[in-house]
Amino acid sequence: MKTDISENAVNATRARVSFRSVFPVDGARLGIAHFNRPLIDAECRKLRHAWERSKLPRVEDFEVTSKQVSFVTPPVDVDATFDSIDSLLANAS
Repeated sequence: MKTDISENAVNATRARVSFRSVFPVDGARLGIAHFNRPLIDAECRKLRHAWERSKLPRVEDFEVTSKQVSFVTPPVDVDATFDSIDSLLANAS
């Protein structure tokens, strides 16, 4: 018997950052966060909206796809930005 994994079953798992990379860029840091599963459209929109509304502290540039998010921020704000992204995903509905 073949079992198909539905979108609802995949989405039942809370999205979170599963892997982080950080690179120096002109005195700032490029942070890249990979997710534990592909984000659904609503989760991507929530992250974009948070950046547009300045809910992500001192983030200079931001891009989100279903597989990852990347951002540029001052070095001291990298960990706080990763934490903010995880918090936003935890509260996505």
